[in-house]
Amino acid sequence: MIRRLFALALVIFAPAFGAHADEPLSDSAILGAPPGFTIESLRLRFTHYDQEGRGYQSQADRPQVSQPGSEAVTVEQPQLEVVANQGKFTHRLWVPVDIVTAASPDALDAISSASRTNEAASLDLTSTYHLSHESDLFLRGGFHLEEPFRSWNLGVGGSRSFADDNTVISASLNQVFDWLDRFNIFGTRLGRDYRSSTNANLGVTQLLSPTTVAHLEYGVTVQLGQLSNTWNAVPLATGNLAEERLPSLRHRHAFVGRLAQALPWHGAIHGFYRFYVDNWGILAHSFEVALYQRFSSFGYVRLNYRVHHQTAPYFWTPSAAANAQYRSADSDLADFTAQTLGALVAVDLRFVRRVQSMHLDFGYERYFRTNDLRVNIYTCALGFVF
Repeated sequence: MIRRLFALALVIFAPAFGAHADEPLSDSAILGAPPGFTIESLRLRFTHYDQEGRGYQSQADRPQVSQPGSEAVTVEQPQLEVVANQGKFTHRLWVPVDIVTAASPDALDAISSASRTNEAASLDLTSTYHLSHESDLFLRGGFHLEEPFRSWNLGVGGSRSFADDNTVISASLNQVFDWLDRFNIFGTRLGRDYRSSTNANLGVTQLLSPTTVAHLEYGVTVQLGQLSNTWNAVPLATGNLAEERLPSLRHRHAFVGRLAQALPWHGAIHGFYRFYVDNWGILAHSFEVALYQRFSSFGYVRLNYRVHHQTAPYFWTPSAAANAQYRSADSDLADFTAQTLGALVAVDLRFVRRVQSMHLDFGYERYFRTNDLRVNIYTCALGFVF
């Protein structure tokens, strides 16, 4: 009994020994030790791409030189995303892996064995420092590895909110350096080449009403070096095939607008518009609308439609002159209109004590465009919020 009273007295009168009785307790004494490294969320996603179509740049399954070749591609892409908190820092780790089977590079004898099934992987880490309630700074770095290609990227940026978080201004600067093997159209390796891409972005997000949010952004990218994959073929007017020749400088400008509107029947509609222009002569317009509808407290459905139209660069042709300074027959650079139709079903379940929610979604998209390319995209995800 005496020992218990003595222990109680030490607890009550301990501040008087070696310190003033009226001295306030420290933050750590009141709140405890600051939290260490904790995982906030983890998400796994798997996507399957099944592409078919024909393009003049491909030598696969080409009946004649003047006719396009197969652009058949199958991609299996697992992804891992981990978001962690460390005091004033939030870290996001993203690891996508691509297993690609593509008809176009398979047609080159010298690299067909390696490209029959080509694996690629990336690692991207973004660390955000919460400077204050209004301001965030971030640093981003990553790399990409695949057999004929290496890539490194580094980015910095930040955001600042104003007017009780009703307005947010953001900016970022990114640098990407690519190191790639250079081949001719017969598959012979000619050494290594490089590509540099420097990108800057400035955006503003504005709360227009309690149910409406708008976002505007401008981005500029300057690319230098080898801007082709080097084995793309171009049909010549003489009836032969020759290598693609692209300018070594490209200025790209993009203007983006987004609008999100809550709907009174437990839904929301998102609108997106993008205008693109570059110094190669390409003009592009993209418009997308997505409708979200909640069907219960734990699930929702998303329907989306996207249309994209672009013009071709001044040097695009399916029949080039042999002495042309620049030439390309790449179907991705051609004049075309593309459309995407998609649907996704998602549920968020809460039945595990240590997990705030478990996310599941299943989606499908159909992509098709006017220059003979079609893609089926299947995706599913499993995620946990802790």
